[in-house]
Order: sequence, then structure tokens, then C-alpha cells
Amino acid sequence: MKYFLPFLIFIFCLDGVNAQSNDTEAAIYNVGFGAVFSTVGAIINKSPEEKLGKVITKALWQGALGGYVTFESKRLLREAERQDEWKYFWIAKLVNASGTSIKENAALNNDFYDRWHINIGFSRIEFNTKDKFTVNYKLMPVAFVFTADAFFRYDFDFGKSFRNAELTFLNDGLIGDRVAGSSAGYIVYQKSFRNNKGLVIHETIHQYQSNDFSIFNTYTVKSVSKWINGNSTLKWFNKHVYPEYHYLLLRPLYVIERDNAVNYFDNFFEQEAEYYGQPFGN
Repeated sequence: MKYFLPFLIFIFCLDGVNAQSNDTEAAIYNVGFGAVFSTVGAIINKSPEEKLGKVITKALWQGALGGYVTFESKRLLREAERQDEWKYFWIAKLVNASGTSIKENAALNNDFYDRWHINIGFSRIEFNTKDKFTVNYKLMPVAFVFTADAFFRYDFDFGKSFRNAELTFLNDGLIGDRVAGSSAGYIVYQKSFRNNKGLVIHETIHQYQSNDFSIFNTYTVKSVSKWINGNSTLKWFNKHVYPEYHYLLLRPLYVIERDNAVNYFDNFFEQEAEYYGQPFGN
């Protein structure tokens, strides 16, 4: 099990490996990603008395289900452009949140319906349905810091944020050397591209990629729970703050892909965003 992260890096860095070129490949990638890494998480989080085979079987089908729902959320983004309907961004976001929730439940070795969540900027809102329905708010610190910085550098656009279903900022000029960018908690565009739906889809897919990788946060839950046991301050922190450990994996993978690419878009993450949206931004 300790070799799964190097294995993931190896898969992404194989020479000639490309992102999806059709919906069948896209579905296989998302389903496989959900099934494999949900199962790894479930094994980590299983109780000693549970049978390994049962845990694996449950996590495999639940993770695959979550992966398929995630795939459909990405396909829904296309409809925003095809139907010229901004409401599809919100529909896609809700479906993506459902797929991510199912995968996280599977990785936690829970039933797929135990807890649901949705990320809005630096806020994670959780809906616990097991035993008693409760709603819990969690701050995502990495997204909070990056978004706070964006307020000083760019112009916040409330209208576009509402319509895009993602915190959206605008800039007079380029963002670096690109017309758009995606960061933890937000997306930003050059003002002249503010109404380009293909570009919005491209950057939104990058936000969904972050959601995909949040499954790796579940791998720390068991050890963190043991560490905070009996400490009221740490318990409060754990209840109200959601550390985004997955960026410690996602960002290096992106940089490795970028640095090994022949050109900027010869990159798995950019190719996936290009498949659903347009080939520019970052």
C-alpha cells in the first residue's frame, strides 16, 4: 500500500499518456480513479475486525459509482455551452459534489449516503445523514489564503461567481502569460474573456480536478482521530477546519506533468480541461 503514491506519479508521467479523447475513455478514467483510490482509503480506514474482502468489494463499487457521477458532472458542463444555459454550471456543481461525496464515503469505509458536502470557494458545507441529520460548516485554509490574496490582486465579480457556481475574479490584463487561471478556491479571467463559456468550463474542470484529489484527505482521518483524542481544542479545529492535504499531491503532479510536457497543453490536467472546455487558461 505504501507504493500507491509513487505508482500514481508514475502513471501520470508515462511518456505518451494522454487524457481522455472520447467519452468512453473519460468515463473509464473517472470510474477507475474512484474505484481504485476509494478502495485504498477504505483499507486504511477499516476496523481490525472487518473482513478485508468485504471492505474491498464495498469500496470498489461505491468508488466506481462516485467516479461515474463525477464523469457525468463534467459532461454536464458541456451543456452550459451547447444549450447556452448558465444554470448547467450549478447543476454540474451539485452533481460533482455528489460524486465527490460518494467517493469520500467509500474511502472512509462508510455507506455512500452517510455524508454529503459541497465546496463553495473556501467553504465546505457538510450534510451528515447518518443517524441524525446535521449541517456543519468547515473552513478550507489553503483556499481561504489564496482567495484572500485574490481580493487584493483582482476584481471580484459577484454576478459571474453566482452564474459560474465558482468564486470568480476578473483582471484587466493577462494572468501571468494566460488569459485565465484556476487556483485554490477561485478562478480568474482577463476581462475581455469574461463571457467565454468554453473558457469558464476549462477553468471549472480544474476546480473539479481538485475535488477529485480530495479523496486523498480521507487517508489521514484515522491517524488524525487518534492524535486529537481527548484534546478539546484539536477536536474543535477538526470539526470546523478542513485541511486540504491533497494539494501536497495535486500541485507536484501538475508541475511534473508541466515540466515534462513538449508544450503547455501536453499535460494530463490541461488535456482533460481542454477535452470538456477550451484549450487555454491554466
